[in-house]
Amino acid sequence: MIGKYYTRAIFLVLVVAMSTVTSLECANAADNRVPVLEGKIAPWEAITIAQSKISGLPIQANFEFDEGKWFYGVMIMSENTIKEVDIDAVTGEVGDIEILTPQDEADEVKAELTKALGSK
Repeated sequence: MIGKYYTRAIFLVLVVAMSTVTSLECANAADNRVPVLEGKIAPWEAITIAQSKISGLPIQANFEFDEGKWFYGVMIMSENTIKEVDIDAVTGEVGDIEILTPQDEADEVKAELTKALGSK
């Protein structure tokens, strides 16, 4: 049973990673600065590291570029909340841990898509 959840989480990592790279390419197309993909930590390692800090069911892991570096944002369902654990994609170090709300996530996605499209 748990294998099914890990398979789903890894699939989501791949889908989100591909869409993140595509978004970055679009967002940076105007200035020709596409960040170099780098990372030594595999998606399932990021999930395992995140679960060592927060117990619960992994939902997804986003491969993201922010503030000049690549990291995984691993979302874990824990105690009726969704928590995101940032894992450095090169070192595996744990960064911020935050509680997510659906509205905050929707606002963040909307802002990123608007910026990618060049709208205000």
